[in-house]
Amino acid sequence: FQAEDGIRDSVASRGLGDVYKRQLTNKPVGVTFHAAAHYVALRLLEGYVPNEKIKLVHYGSPKARFEAMLNGEVDACVVMEPWITLGEKIGCKSLAEGHYLGAENASDEMDEDTFAAINRAVFKAVDMFNADKRKYLHYLIDNNPGFAEIAGRYGGITVDDFSLPRFRYTKDTHYSEETIEDTFNWMMRWGLLDGEACSTDLVDSRVASPALADD
Repeated sequence: FQAEDGIRDSVASRGLGDVYKRQLTNKPVGVTFHAAAHYVALRLLEGYVPNEKIKLVHYGSPKARFEAMLNGEVDACVVMEPWITLGEKIGCKSLAEGHYLGAENASDEMDEDTFAAINRAVFKAVDMFNADKRKYLHYLIDNNPGFAEIAGRYGGITVDDFSLPRFRYTKDTHYSEETIEDTFNWMMRWGLLDGEACSTDLVDSRVASPALADD
């Protein structure tokens, strides 16, 4: 799955690894609340920075987060590709990287046949992408609202600028009861769920059959 990465303006700091993360103590970090950027930021920082000194700020879109970092409104931001590659190309420093488990989400109104068809399409896409990753990376540049405007200021990027090992797409797997419970408890500790939430109501751990992937 696509990497979420914390990057900051290289002028602001020098150093490597955990030194960078500790420099974010009581420093604003741009995320999107209640989305992947929010959760990944907490996961990456909580081992280095005391919880009460992690200062996340909601900035909405990746473009807004990236610009806030460059403008000095926040000390770091959490973004996905192609923003990571652009940041690295213009001299920003990568602080940490977390590959998150993504899934196709559906409301209760979506029928099972439609959802199964979506998953079959995803299975095919995973195989196609992994067979020739660079072939499809232009979509990250061409079909990314707001990216061209910012990238154009710095000479843009090409598919050859991407780090291929960063892209880790796999077919979905079963979430164990332990994984679900641990994640639920972690979200409760951070106040991301209310006391009425129940893990069994939030997660359907069934796996779409790979045998149907060629339908």
